[in-house]
Formats: sequence, C-alpha cells, structure tokens
Amino acid sequence: MSTSEPRPAPTHPVIAEAGDVGGFAAAAEVATKPGRASRWPGSLLWALLLPLGAVLAGVSGQYPYGMWLGVPLFLSVVATAAIVVGGLWHRAGAATLACALLFGLPLFAGPAFYDLYTKKAGDTVDGVVAATGTQRNLKGTELHTCTVVDASGATHRLSQQQNCFGDFEEGQKVVLLKDPAGLLEPYLVDPSDRAPDTTTLGITGGLAAASVVTLLWAGVRRRP
Repeated sequence: MSTSEPRPAPTHPVIAEAGDVGGFAAAAEVATKPGRASRWPGSLLWALLLPLGAVLAGVSGQYPYGMWLGVPLFLSVVATAAIVVGGLWHRAGAATLACALLFGLPLFAGPAFYDLYTKKAGDTVDGVVAATGTQRNLKGTELHTCTVVDASGATHRLSQQQNCFGDFEEGQKVVLLKDPAGLLEPYLVDPSDRAPDTTTLGITGGLAAASVVTLLWAGVRRRP
C-alpha cells in the first residue's frame, strides 16, 4: 500500500474556510473594501457644512432684503441633505430626520443671533413706545408692531422680528439696541432685559448638534 503525505492546511483564515479559489476571491474583497474609517473625512465635512449653511440662512434672513439670500440657501441646504443622505448614502430614515432638523435650525438660529448680537454689541439708546398695533403679513398672520421714539427724536416702526410683542404698552420706557454697523433694525428690549435669550440659544445649539450627529452617523454607516 502506498502512502502520501497529508496536504498542508491553508494558513489564511479566509482561504481556510472558503478553499483555494473562493478564499483568494474573498481575501481580495476584504482587502479592497473601504472601511468606515475612510468615510469619516467626507462625512464630517457634510456634517459641518450643512448645519453651518442652515445657520447662515437664518442669520441672513434677519437683515433687510436678506431673505433673497436666506431662502434659496435654506432650500439648497435641505435639498442637499435629502440627496446626499437619502440618495447617495441610502439612509432614508436619517435623511428624513436630518431634513427636519435642518428645516428648524434657521428658524431659531436667526432670532438667537439677533438677540445675542444686539445685546452684546449693540449701542444703547433710550426710547418711549409711542404706539402699538398689529399688521398682517403675506400669509395673513397678524403680527404685533411698535412705534418707538428714541431720545434723539427719531421714530422707529418695529415688528416682532425686532422683539416687539404684545407685552409692550404705549408710554412705556424702553431701550433700543442699535447695530454698530447700521445694517440691522434696532432691537427693542425692556430696560431690565439685557441678558441673552438662553432658551432660543439652547434650542439652536441642540438642533445644530443633533444635525451634526445625524449626518455624521449616516455618512459613516452609509449603504452601497
């Protein structure tokens, strides 16, 4: 009887399981398949750019005629998130959440910027509320208005965008916070109200953080 020496077992773990031909193919696939680590730079870039664009859209909308820039930028940000996350990364659930977060972010980022900027950098001018009223916007929504006369005798007609809500009364002494650059309308506050609105700032920060995390997760765990 003739005897033959036993064939040595494959040393590569993938080859050992799949055999010579199939093992080489599987090993090549493992070696060439991109890992999640390689997805971090691009994912992080999108995760920062899209929320930043949403914040800029909200901020630009606070300036006169800034809506001409803010609205197209806002729509572009939301559409890009839907295309990249849903269409390219194939994460439909994350795309829906990211679009919702990016939709709400400018709505809070703009007022938060207006409040913080004028309260920290604005020039203080005393004034008196000469009249209050309401007006309707293009949607038919009724908004409060305040007519304020400052110490120099100048008259300012302010809206809710400048913090004129129903809590101001005729004859009430107020403070106008004027933009040092002269681009924003004066911001109306009560003399005792000089602290930034932490609620709006907190909501803005929360939406921005949630947007970054959602986009980053979707990018790193994207599907082919």
